[in-house]
Amino acid sequence: MDNINNNDNTIDLRKLFSIMGEQKKVIIPIIVICTVIAIIVAFVLPKSYQSNTLVRIKSSNNSAMSSMAAMAAGFGIDVGGSSSSASPENYIELMKSREVIQPIIDGLDMDEEKKEKMTTDGFIKSNLEITNTKKTDLINITAYGKTPEEAQMISQSVADNFLTLMTKLNKEGNSSSLNFLNDRMAIAKEEMETAENKLQAYQQEKGIYSPDDQAKALIDRLSAYDTNIAQLEAQEQANSAKLQDVTGQLEQQNSSLLEYNISDNDAIMNLRTAIVNKQVELVGLEQRYTEEHPDVIQAKQELAELKRSLDREIQSAVNSKSATLTPVQGNLLMEKVQTETEKAVTSASLDALKAKQQEAEGNISTLSADSVEYMRLLRDQTITSEVYTNLVKAYENTRIQEAQESMDIQIIDAANLPREDMPAKPNKKLIVAIGFVLGIMISFGYTLYNYSRRYGL
Repeated sequence: MDNINNNDNTIDLRKLFSIMGEQKKVIIPIIVICTVIAIIVAFVLPKSYQSNTLVRIKSSNNSAMSSMAAMAAGFGIDVGGSSSSASPENYIELMKSREVIQPIIDGLDMDEEKKEKMTTDGFIKSNLEITNTKKTDLINITAYGKTPEEAQMISQSVADNFLTLMTKLNKEGNSSSLNFLNDRMAIAKEEMETAENKLQAYQQEKGIYSPDDQAKALIDRLSAYDTNIAQLEAQEQANSAKLQDVTGQLEQQNSSLLEYNISDNDAIMNLRTAIVNKQVELVGLEQRYTEEHPDVIQAKQELAELKRSLDREIQSAVNSKSATLTPVQGNLLMEKVQTETEKAVTSASLDALKAKQQEAEGNISTLSADSVEYMRLLRDQTITSEVYTNLVKAYENTRIQEAQESMDIQIIDAANLPREDMPAKPNKKLIVAIGFVLGIMISFGYTLYNYSRRYGL
């Protein structure tokens, strides 16, 4: 076809191409000039180099709950694996925080006046791209710099500064636990030494150095209750200390979050009750069977699964509340709810075990007065010794964790050093191509203008 229709107007293509031929002395220079200008712009624009760092988020608990788990492990208590509330988006936001970015700005090779005017947000927009590959635990840190060395420094520093920040937060999260353990160790040591001295004095006075068979059977039966109660009491105190610390941090961040609780969540309440019942059942099984008995193994597995279900339910409830919060506030709220729930479970478990313990102690009346006193002193000595030993272990575990660097992320690919002859920006070929296309468009517009003047549209 020689004609095309556009908005009911007809353009004769042969006439249009004829005008192009007539105006080639103008059209060709237009295209050449636009292309030359694009070439000049491509070479005049400052070079920008790109460096990438690939990191992987490790599946771990937040710092505070990790310290609580370490403490509980020191007491021989399995508190289950709490799911971390930190998503890739939370890590990305923390990587963009002022504490991570500001040291990088301070280290740039530029005038101090420009550094002072540069904001964190402005630096991120011009120099950083931090992205997460969907449905993976990988984060890619892409940095741009005026030189290859600057790009590499920015990219690597984001990862390094983030690890430093997380290590700092971990240490702060462990401080309250260390203070509690240190105070409790001194008290427990004194209680242990007092119990040992009383037992030795009674042995020398009465000449009793080992219980009879009946007393020994009762001691074995009560020891399971004594051990679990001592562990849970220590854990309850640790939870109280941790909750007080977290509440103080939340008050500084957002006081309205202190009003949030999950007491009206039926699913969480039912799971808490189920965990308490299962813990009491497990203590009873351990009195009758060894650790390798199938019933004991099954009960422990069921208890662990209940705790995992509770963690998932808590995380779901908190996430629905914390969608508009900062990553730090979201993590603190999760920590508060987890600690409150663990404290409530521990308290309920203590009440149930103490009730069972009182039932078992009713049989003590069948023993002689000397045997009863001997058994009481022996129990005191055994419990205080075990509590002190576990406190020492928990204290050392927490100190080790505090001294460690953050393990929240793992660097897969360190920041690369770009080649000097391969800048990421400007894309010279693309700029030249845009200039060439722009020249063609201007030339075509010029041709249409001449066509309309000559033939009308």
